Amino acid sequence: MKIGSVIVTFNPNIEQLRQVLDAISTQVIQIEVIDNHSDNFEPISMLINLYDNVNLLRLDANRGIAKAQNVGFEVLGQDNCEWVLTLDQDTIVPNNYIHQLKEIMPIDDAGIITGAYVDLKWNTKKIKEIRKVRRPNIQAVDEEISSGNLVLMDAWRKLNGFDEELFIDYVDFDFDYRLVKNGYKLYRVNSAEFQHEIGSQIKDSWLTKVLFLSKHELFDHSSMRLYYINRNRLIVRRRYPEFGSPFRMFLRELLNLREIFVMSFPKMKKMKCAIVGIVHGLFYR
Repeated sequence: MKIGSVIVTFNPNIEQLRQVLDAISTQVIQIEVIDNHSDNFEPISMLINLYDNVNLLRLDANRGIAKAQNVGFEVLGQDNCEWVLTLDQDTIVPNNYIHQLKEIMPIDDAGIITGAYVDLKWNTKKIKEIRKVRRPNIQAVDEEISSGNLVLMDAWRKLNGFDEELFIDYVDFDFDYRLVKNGYKLYRVNSAEFQHEIGSQIKDSWLTKVLFLSKHELFDHSSMRLYYINRNRLIVRRRYPEFGSPFRMFLRELLNLREIFVMSFPKMKKMKCAIVGIVHGLFYR
């Protein structure tokens, strides 16, 4: 069975990327690093040259994660890879990760087989709580983040790849829902844990308490990310209402606007981008 991997980079931390490559380069036959026109491309290139089975392709601009992943899948498909592991530039998997996922590959309807991520910001108590609900060891799920996913190449082809119009956020959930609607299943192997980090976390303060946000997991985002987050969540919910109410998502987006008040500056620009994203999501056709 031929397994490859796609890693999308954009201004990565070089040491962190080295750890990602060290962990996965011995587990797959080929790795395609697709770079979204990073400013630090030269050190990325120098790092890639240290590995025999890692190739690097730089896109002409930041084309988003969906485009970059599709490019990587096309290359690996030409080399007859049957499964492709999708990784972010900061996702570090254990040395036996692929072996753990391959153990359930005889399941015929699997479109994605993934592990269970552990956020680097979680404390011991949080990790224990998460592990309690991750039962049984092999779970069928409707959605999962893209990093750490082992994707069936035939399924990717059948669905015509990832939706490049979404650019970045909710690209993974959009693909997950399409998989399920087309008769595939997503399986998560809870014992196959890997390290991942979602966003820059915001700590509790008097303001989070005043805004009733202290019990929420809060992350800081750039203005551009807030646009895509707010737009794409509404687009995907409208496409697949069976996986979540678009009306409830709209209300959630409005409530989430208060999170911007505890984010870093420029707050007004972030608020504007988030509102424009909501409007574009509502009127998307």
